[in-house]
Amino acid sequence: MKRFDYFIGAVAIVAFFLLLVELSGYLDRYAPFFRFANMTILALFLIHVVLTFLLSQSKLEHIRRNWLDAIVFIPLVQLYHGIDNSPSSVIVRQAVIIFMVISRTRKANKLVSLLGLRPAQLMLTSFATAIGVGAILLMLPAATVTGDRASLLDAIFTATSATCVTGLIVKDTATYFSAFGQCVILALIQIGALGIMTFSVSLAIFARKRVEMQRQIEMQEVLDQDTMASIRDLVKFIVKMTFAFELAGAVALFLAWRVKLGGDAHTAFAALFHSVSAFCNAGFSTMSDSLMRFAGDPATNAVIIVLIAFGGFGFTVVRDLLDNFAQRLFHRSHRVLSLRVQTKTVLAVSAILTVGGALLFYAIEREGTLAPLGLKDRILVSVFQSVTARTAGFNTCDFGALSSAALMVIIVLMFIGASPGSTGGGIKTTTVAVLWAAITSGLRRRPDAQLYRRTIPTEVIQKALNVLVISLLVVLAFGLVMLYFERMPFASVMFETVSAFGTVGLSTGVTPQLSTAGKITITLLMFTGRLGPLTIAYAFLRERKPARYRYAEERVMIG
Repeated sequence: MKRFDYFIGAVAIVAFFLLLVELSGYLDRYAPFFRFANMTILALFLIHVVLTFLLSQSKLEHIRRNWLDAIVFIPLVQLYHGIDNSPSSVIVRQAVIIFMVISRTRKANKLVSLLGLRPAQLMLTSFATAIGVGAILLMLPAATVTGDRASLLDAIFTATSATCVTGLIVKDTATYFSAFGQCVILALIQIGALGIMTFSVSLAIFARKRVEMQRQIEMQEVLDQDTMASIRDLVKFIVKMTFAFELAGAVALFLAWRVKLGGDAHTAFAALFHSVSAFCNAGFSTMSDSLMRFAGDPATNAVIIVLIAFGGFGFTVVRDLLDNFAQRLFHRSHRVLSLRVQTKTVLAVSAILTVGGALLFYAIEREGTLAPLGLKDRILVSVFQSVTARTAGFNTCDFGALSSAALMVIIVLMFIGASPGSTGGGIKTTTVAVLWAAITSGLRRRPDAQLYRRTIPTEVIQKALNVLVISLLVVLAFGLVMLYFERMPFASVMFETVSAFGTVGLSTGVTPQLSTAGKITITLLMFTGRLGPLTIAYAFLRERKPARYRYAEERVMIG
């Protein structure tokens, strides 16, 4: 039975790729082959369901836990009644296969685990799988308002943008995708923000299942923790904190929009969608103009800004803040807040970037896009754009009308991005802080870089330098490719490139006009930006043992 489980995992992987090809529409002339393949796959799933039931020790307990597997009998009933070739039966058959593939993901994970993938490779594979499943769901007729299937490229682009919490769109989320399609996008945003492995481990923990040592080691590397002892507690905190912020934000937005949008059900869904999208720094919106209609609404601006900020701080920073404030409020402690160096660094750099970005945006655009607005609205728009540029993706003004100087400010903010361990992208605030500390220590002729009276290890400085240089090379390389394929203004193309790399989602309006090559390029860039250039490099480069030798030194002229 164990070998058969591995076989079913392989069948699930094959079924996944077959569905992706079938729904793309490129091979419609081979419909009989796909029908035969689907029926064979369903037969294998059916055999697996029956065998696991027959071999289970407690039949009632097995039914209670796996009652949804009975859905695999639906195509059998259709075949018995001779209705398996109708359009609706084909859709049902595809939906059953999708459900069985998702429910058998654990079997596929066991099969993949036999390959001995490293954490970086496993993360890359997990995100790619989520994008593929999302693309399949978005190509279903039920995912669009008109009932037409989305093209393969548009579905993959949208699924990548959602899973990588970017927000760039080639199809208007509000008018092109149905409620089902929007729910798929929302689910991909949530899964992508938490991280595939964080999400799967959290499900295992809340189901009170044992977390394997290998998975704990993977989580230790992903979450950048020094020990494995706190992994379980940290994952629990991540999930609870995420859902708490998203629920609170949804309630606040519902109260702010109830009169303006009308209809409690519509408002509730819009509030939940935007709350999740804001906290996850995704930038997807169920409104065609994003949040431009709320440019002068203080309540909406405040809620979205708070969600974006806390989603971009990073889970460890939020936990450190809550622990310190809990000590003062609930334990009557009068000691000074003992924040970690990372927390202080993230808060300081975030404040500098937000205030500096808002002041520069206001100064540059006060005679431009801000000219028709009053003083209060000018301030709100300037602050919001400065915050949202840090990988959030919402906008309350028309970016296509901004001056080149304002776009340059936004590009810098997008490139820096959010903080480590957060839902945002970019090179991260701590990278900038560490490099700045290294530069200032060099100018002051100090042997070590320091932050808040703490010495920064050399390997941390080296990692920060690697992130900066590799990220610049990635942006320049993809920017050159985009300029080659797209006949568009330089500023718009580079803005789009940095936005995709930083998983921001802001655009000057050129995304729907991209060519096929441009869409593929931006899709790859969003994927690279979400995982990080170093993770991609670690996934493909061979592991090497640290060198046990050191060459003789020789000076090289610099500057």
